[in-house]
Order: sequence, then structure tokens, then C-alpha cells
Amino acid sequence: MLRITDDLTINASCVVSLETDQRHYMNGPGDSTLVITMDDGRQHRIRHGYGVDIYAIKKQIEAA
Repeated sequence: MLRITDDLTINASCVVSLETDQRHYMNGPGDSTLVITMDDGRQHRIRHGYGVDIYAIKKQIEAA
């Protein structure tokens, strides 16, 4: 079991795919979200920022 955020813990063996959704806005900085798809079809979306590094989370899941 991997603790992803304070309120999300997942089983790494049940992860089907990891995807980074990056949006770029004309008038300001972009937004990045990590989309974790589980084997039962549920998706968890985690936004980057405010103490949450989605790139480190993605590496942690891939390593497990």
C-alpha cells in the first residue's frame, strides 16, 4: 500500500495506468494533474502544487 496524499492510499499492484494531464493557459501559468486509473475503473486525480509533487508520486508508483 502506498500513501499518496493525506486522504488517499492505493495498492500499487492495482494501478492500470498513470497519465499526466497538463493544461496551458494563455493568460497565466498552467495546471498539471496526475490521473491514476485503477483496475476497477476508478480514477484518482491529484493536482500539482501546494506541497504535492505529482512527478515524485508518479515515480513512487512506478518504482513499486
